[in-house]
Amino acid sequence: MTWRSTVFGLMALVIRLGLAGAAAAQGSGGTVTTEAGSLSGIWRDNAAVRAFLGVPFAAPPVGALRWQAPQPLQPWQGVRAADAFGAQCMQKPRSHTSVYYQYAGTQPTAEDCLYLNIWAPAAERAHDLPVMVWLYGGGFQQGSAANPVFDGTALARRGVVVVTVNYRVGIFGFFAHPELAAESPAHASGNYGLLDQIAALRWVQRNIAAFGGNPGNVTLFGQSAGAAAVDMLMAAPPARGLFHHAIAESYGLSRHMPGRQAAEARGAQLAAQLGAEGLAALRALPAARLLDEGGAWGPIVDGAVLPDDLYALFSDGREADVPLLTGWNADEGTTFPHAITRAGYESGLHQRYGEAVAAGLLAIYPAQDDASATTASVRMFGEGRLAWGAWSAARLHARNHFPTYVYFFSHPQPMLPGTGFDETAGGLALGTFHSSEYPYIFGTLSVLSRAWTGADRALSQLFGAYWTAFAATGTPNAAGLGFWPAFDGSADSIMRLGDQGGAGPGAVVERLRALDALDAPQAAN
Repeated sequence: MTWRSTVFGLMALVIRLGLAGAAAAQGSGGTVTTEAGSLSGIWRDNAAVRAFLGVPFAAPPVGALRWQAPQPLQPWQGVRAADAFGAQCMQKPRSHTSVYYQYAGTQPTAEDCLYLNIWAPAAERAHDLPVMVWLYGGGFQQGSAANPVFDGTALARRGVVVVTVNYRVGIFGFFAHPELAAESPAHASGNYGLLDQIAALRWVQRNIAAFGGNPGNVTLFGQSAGAAAVDMLMAAPPARGLFHHAIAESYGLSRHMPGRQAAEARGAQLAAQLGAEGLAALRALPAARLLDEGGAWGPIVDGAVLPDDLYALFSDGREADVPLLTGWNADEGTTFPHAITRAGYESGLHQRYGEAVAAGLLAIYPAQDDASATTASVRMFGEGRLAWGAWSAARLHARNHFPTYVYFFSHPQPMLPGTGFDETAGGLALGTFHSSEYPYIFGTLSVLSRAWTGADRALSQLFGAYWTAFAATGTPNAAGLGFWPAFDGSADSIMRLGDQGGAGPGAVVERLRALDALDAPQAAN
């Protein structure tokens, strides 16, 4: 063998080894060590972003751990592959005809569901970066951290570490029972889903530096029920100091939350109906039966996580002193049930709210005929529940002299005709519907089949820039972005995002103020 053939042979070997190493790196995404063990992730976006999927942050809440606060993980040996999402928490399936099914699809479901997912810039760029922790919506009955629209790659490219968190929902996340309170060190029951969120935030505090994140600069952000959870954790003593900025999209405060005593009485009644005597029998029931027969459950004033009604906590200035960015969409109510006739609309208001409140609501949301009754009922739900919740949190937080920023989003997704998602079942155009901001914020337009245009892509860039600027500094204002005023309670201090720039919108704020004076939002919740 000549020297020339030897050199060429060594060169070929080096090239092969280099390619193999690059392929291995492309597949593995590197290794990170956490408190419970090592993880290998995967590369995204041409190795610009590392993703670690299906990372456990607490012990599986199964068997004797059903309806307990999340417990510590058991460490593992070797390197755990973090290359696939964990199952979503127990929940009923979404309707395939819903616009939200496009967002989520069909996903595996299990009680063993306490997993989170992390997207971080490549290792050489990752150091003391802002962290954004996402809480999904779904009325506290549904939701998954693995929804394709929640992919954190595009946000991570902007120089943040993104974490999406699974938390228990429905009866598995919020069931209350006297025996559960008796066994609890906090002497409380319910709110296990909120405790999951707190456990995930504590995990972030202990581990996120290994992924390049700064545990001293964490932004908690969420939408709908996730937004309500953000506000709840702002007011929850066990969550104090675990995050430093908050973003709540399309919801927030509600009035007159259920109390623990009533929730536990309901839990005892359900246990009797199910023929389950004692916690052991309840925990032995099949998950599917609880899901089918257990009904809807949500957060309560338990005295531990939430010491008081959430509206009262914000009213008294007992929420965390953290910057808050919140807002709502122009057509929040279009994807929810609505009135079809004027007679049904008016009689329904009187039956639910009584004469005085119904008269006030009809003055704010009048109906002259069947068509206007449909519009009025949609607007009343979207504003009276979702927009009011965000606006009230902002109003009280700003009144308490904490930094607050508010937006109004008014750009409809460009639905494709004939897909079945360009109208609701009642024939009402979706408009800028509840949760339509998701793909713009996460930069995941390509996940959905829409007639996206350059305007949509520019808007997505704008959302991503504002959200990550807020995560970095506690204000959405940054070089190259339009000025976003601090909220002072006026319509002019609300930032319009979408088809109309600048600040507004006055008419919506006037209706929200009228609802406040009527004290009707408590009924709308």
